[in-house]
Order: sequence, then structure tokens, then C-alpha cells
Amino acid sequence: IVGLAPGKYELTVEKEGYKKSLSQNVDVAAEIVRGADVILEIGEITATVTISEDTLAQLQTENANVAKSITPAEVKRLPQAGRDPYELARLTPGILGDVSRSANGNSTGFPNSGSDTGPGASSNSIFQAENQPQISANGQRVTANNFQIDGVSVNSLTHGGAAVVTPNQESVKEIQISSTTYSAEDGRNSGAQIKVVSQNGTNDFHGSAFFKYNSPKLNAFNKYPNDFGRGFTERVERLFRQYGGSIGGPLYLPHFGEGGPVVYSGKNRAFFFFSYEALRDNSTIPSTQYVETPQFRQAVLASRAGSVTAGILGDGGVVPRIASVIPSTCDDLISGADRRCNAVPGGLDVGSLSLGTGQYVPNFFGGGLDGIPDIQKVIIAAPRSNRPKQYNARFDFTPGSNDQFTVSTYLTRSFFLGSDTGAAGRPQADITSAPHNSAFTVLYNKTFSPTLLNEVRFNFTKFAFNEVESSQETNFGIPRVEIENMFKDGSRIKFGANQAETTPGIFSEKTFEIRDVVNYVRGNHGLKFGGEYRKELNDDNLNGASRPLYTFGGLF
Repeated sequence: IVGLAPGKYELTVEKEGYKKSLSQNVDVAAEIVRGADVILEIGEITATVTISEDTLAQLQTENANVAKSITPAEVKRLPQAGRDPYELARLTPGILGDVSRSANGNSTGFPNSGSDTGPGASSNSIFQAENQPQISANGQRVTANNFQIDGVSVNSLTHGGAAVVTPNQESVKEIQISSTTYSAEDGRNSGAQIKVVSQNGTNDFHGSAFFKYNSPKLNAFNKYPNDFGRGFTERVERLFRQYGGSIGGPLYLPHFGEGGPVVYSGKNRAFFFFSYEALRDNSTIPSTQYVETPQFRQAVLASRAGSVTAGILGDGGVVPRIASVIPSTCDDLISGADRRCNAVPGGLDVGSLSLGTGQYVPNFFGGGLDGIPDIQKVIIAAPRSNRPKQYNARFDFTPGSNDQFTVSTYLTRSFFLGSDTGAAGRPQADITSAPHNSAFTVLYNKTFSPTLLNEVRFNFTKFAFNEVESSQETNFGIPRVEIENMFKDGSRIKFGANQAETTPGIFSEKTFEIRDVVNYVRGNHGLKFGGEYRKELNDDNLNGASRPLYTFGGLF
């Protein structure tokens, strides 16, 4: 029986000379062939044999796939980092993942994963721009996994094993995960096949809502002394709110008759489902580091007017976000015969300016100690703001018993303002990112006969953001400048936005896909055949690498 939506069904079988058989709780999962054996007993057809046990416990004999269906109850009740339903893929036999997270809560890769293997798993809840869950199916690489929503691909164009859309929990009807698959329609990738079926409306109205709230006012104070407790903060300064909900039911549609338009209920014919999830996260990240003093910046501006260095130190966003100044000693600095250091009020005096613009200073301390502080140890308060949201909508139309239309869409809109703790939280290094992730799907099922069904599926996915436009307050004309060779721990004093191919990031990746699948039952055989066409457009721009990185061995 082809074309059934996921759910529990009653199966009735009648034949002359036999008792009628009624099988209850026949479970039909998404994207999988389910067997249901029927035994007819000799007798009058007016008698009924009812089989009521849950058929979920039956052995899967229709194919050799190793798979698991994750139900809506499991999605909503089992713990998932960031409410990311892809985290539940680890429940499938044959799939390995250690679910490890780093100290700041971000995801971590497998031990053999390098920095170039991909974007990593979700560190931003369901709003991760490209989500590459840390799972390996039967020893396959993380990049070998495949993601689908409503039967069409939502894979990243440039990173294997990553999805450009992570559905919110409210919108998931079922997830079918295969760790070992032998079906031809699951080509392309050799790893786990993760197939999400989005939630649909029904004849009854249903809804949901949730709200999660974390506030600094609810956090405990740290009673133990440390650098962060000296005049700055004694508890985690993070205001976090995550909320959303859903609603679904029948559509009320206009019907144009002889008397004009009439609004009628679309029960059994038209349905809608809408879900929404948003996150508001404001935090302050503390860090202890050395920065240059205001006296040093003023000295450079006074004696190097018009120079490149004066242009950088005179930028309006150069001043570090300092929460407090803490005592420092020369013990933190590398010592040597060519070095000078003296603790003075306001910081450490490590030298002074000498010679003129463009002239090379052959020593570490320049013109020598002058009693004026050049660097100081401080606690930086780097603010971060994260305000993403996701919209999901699905519409189902059944104009007749042989036709079914479905339109499904996911829109994720993110806004992230991050200050660079490495650059002492300087406003000139703040980056504002606004990724847009979208998936649009149209499905049409045509039943030609009880044994012949044709499915046409079309989708469009897009992943894009442009930090030149979203981060206009950032002065990308300033290169990354780092002062090294000063501190025993290897730390540096840094200016300007980070230097990378993706700073600023300019991405535009689109995928168009159309798939047609025919299901044909002939006698004792179930046949499925079809094909798909995919067009990928990559308009990424990695010109961020053209911004230089300059390093200098000392302030002078």
C-alpha cells in the first residue's frame, strides 16, 4: 500500500470463506518499507479476528537496512544540545558519536578532525549556519552523511555531512535514520541517511509553546578569589531567552458558487502548520590580557602624525573594552639583556619611542625607559549578542482522492554581533554576521491506481551572508596587527579584525533539485524507480584573505 503518511493504521483484510482480519496499531514510518503479515482463519466473514499488539516489535524483514525511526515524543522529550534534533542520530544502531562539548559549550569534532574538515556541529542551537553533527555511521567519515527534509536534499554545497537547515523540534513529525542502507534512491553519500518529515496540520487545531529563560540575576556568585572577581564580576553575565511555538489545523478556504464566495472549512482537504523559534542571547566574555596604555597611544599620535601606525591607533574603535586594571609585574614578560622593564603607576614601562617614521629601531626597548606606562594588565569585558529566528510553514492540499500537494518551507534568519576577545574587545574588531538559510519544497503525489503512485519533489536551498554589508561599522581597511615576542605565555597585543578568508565572509550557495519516483506494485513485487536532477551554484567570495596580517616583535 503506497503513499501512506507516517502514523498508526488499522489494516482490514476480507476474503470469502475466511474470518475478517483486523490488525490494529500497524506502524508506518517515514521513508521505509514496513511489512505486516496477515493470517486468515477459515470461518464466516461476519466473524472478526483482531490483532491489537504493537507491531513495532516485529522483525524488519523487507530489507537489510539498519535504521531507527525517531518519533515526535522522542524529539520533544529527549535531551538535545541546543534543541537540535540531529543530535538524536546517535541513538541509531551502527552510529558513533561522543557528544563532546568544549569548555565554552561549543561542539567539538572527533580526535582526528582537523580545522579544515568542515563547520562542525551545532554551537548555535538550530540556527547553526551549516550544521555538521559529530556522528560516524559504521566507520564512515563525518563528511559522508546525508540530510533530507521531506524527501529532498538540504545538504551543504561545500561541506559534506553538513545541513544548511536544522529543523526546530516543533516542526518535526518523524526522523528516519539509516546507518547502513542499500537502497538506490539513497545514493550520493555512503554514511548515515538522515531523513526528516516535517509536521503537518490535521482536522483538529493543535498548538504548542515554550519559553526558556536564564538571567545573571539567577546565577550564583563565585565566592573564591580570582582575577575575574577583582572589581569585575563574580557570576556569569549571560542573559539567555529561547522561545517559540506552533499551530496547525484545517484551512478555511473561499468557495465560489452561484451565490458568490463562501468560506468553508477545508477538513479532509486542506491543512496548515506553522512553527516559530527564536533565541536572544546577550553575554559578556571576560578575559585577562595585556594591552597598550592610553599614554602609549597618545605618544604615537603626537610623534608619528600622518603615519600608518597613527592611523590605526587613532581609529575611533581602537580603545579596548576594559572592565578593570589589575596589578602587573615584569615577571610576566620575557627577560633578556636587550630588554627593559619597570613597574610604574598604571602599568609597565618597557621603553619609549625613538628615531623617526620609517626608521628601523634595532633594539627591543627603543629610546629606553622613561617612567611612563606602555602596557597594562587588564580584564577585558567583550560583549556578544545573538538574535536568530526560524520560521517554518507547511500547507497540504488534497483536491481529490488521487492528488496531493504539499508546500513546505524553512527560513532561518540570524544576527550575531561578536567582539574579538583576542583583540581585547576593541570595537574596531567587532564583526556582525547575518546568515540567511532557506529551504523551499514542493511535493505532488499522483495516484493513478491502487498499485501505481508517482511522486514529484522539487526543492530550493540557499545559504548566504555578506559581512561587508552586515558589518559596515567594521573598518576592514585596517589590517590585523599583532605585537608578539613580549610575554612568557606567548600571548600578543592585537589590533583590527581577525585575518581570514572569511573575514569579511561573503557567501552565496544555492541548490536546485527535482526528483521523480514511481512506486508500482505488480503481484508479489513492489517496484520503485525514478531519477533526480541537481543544479548547484557557488558564488562564494574569499577575498577576506587579501587583508594582510602584520606581526611585530615588540612595541617599538
